[in-house]
Amino acid sequence: MNFVALDFETANSARDSVCSIGMVEYKDGSLHREYYRLVKPKKNYFAPINVSIHGITREDVRDAYEFHELWEEEIRPFIEGKLIIAHNAKFDMGVLRAVLDQYGLPYPMIAYNCTLNISKKTWSLPRYNLKALSDHLGISLRHHQALDDAKASAQIFIKAGETLQASTEKELVEKSQTTNGMMFESSYEPARLNKRKRAKFSNLMETAASADPSQTFYASSVSFSGKLSAMNRQQVAEVVQQNGGTIDSFVKATTNYLVIGNQTYKRYLEGVKTAEIEQAELLLSQGHSIELLTESEFFKLIG
Repeated sequence: MNFVALDFETANSARDSVCSIGMVEYKDGSLHREYYRLVKPKKNYFAPINVSIHGITREDVRDAYEFHELWEEEIRPFIEGKLIIAHNAKFDMGVLRAVLDQYGLPYPMIAYNCTLNISKKTWSLPRYNLKALSDHLGISLRHHQALDDAKASAQIFIKAGETLQASTEKELVEKSQTTNGMMFESSYEPARLNKRKRAKFSNLMETAASADPSQTFYASSVSFSGKLSAMNRQQVAEVVQQNGGTIDSFVKATTNYLVIGNQTYKRYLEGVKTAEIEQAELLLSQGHSIELLTESEFFKLIG
């Protein structure tokens, strides 16, 4: 198996506030190299809740490089053109996109997959967060230390391959019935579980009958926070359904995406959070897979 496992930690609720990065590269199923760096966020604010999770403080990164100073020489060569693995990849890939956007850097050409999705297709467990899986598989873990989390994700990927009798990363993706996400210059496609969710919804909650795995929000549920500038909720619901998804009227553990309106996102960056955003952050801290999208990112996804 050939892949790179990656994990980010952030200083606050903003996705571009990277404060540490951990990566491990495997070649032919064996550990090839490791990488760990503290990173100074461009807006160097550390929220108490984030510090309580990972233990990194503003003082710790005082002499660290900012992300753009590490990108071209260290990080990009590590991941460019490779299969990237992350646990709850929606979060880590969202962080990568956000920090690249912050510095005006082009996206790298990578494929990526999510060990959270792969685990759901490999083992039957009550919970699939990184700690629960590590405990189940006997993986040593210092949770929320970026390098340790990356190592744990790599081990989960390898153990899933052993369980599903997959000898290559391509075969594992096929046998786990997942779909790789893609990142390429100026755009991306999310990684997916190839499984239709069954649920009963009325009116705006109904899934489009024509949904298929190639659609942007296939088998995904989408919730919203704040008013969108370009569409009303009825129009947005129809667009989500046309792209294979369903609408959640509130954020819950099974929500896949939270779309944040432009004005609400602006206030969010200033520290003002809606109930939906607070709920999403709580669920993310518990290991659930929710991706926060700005209104602009949402419209880019649906074209």
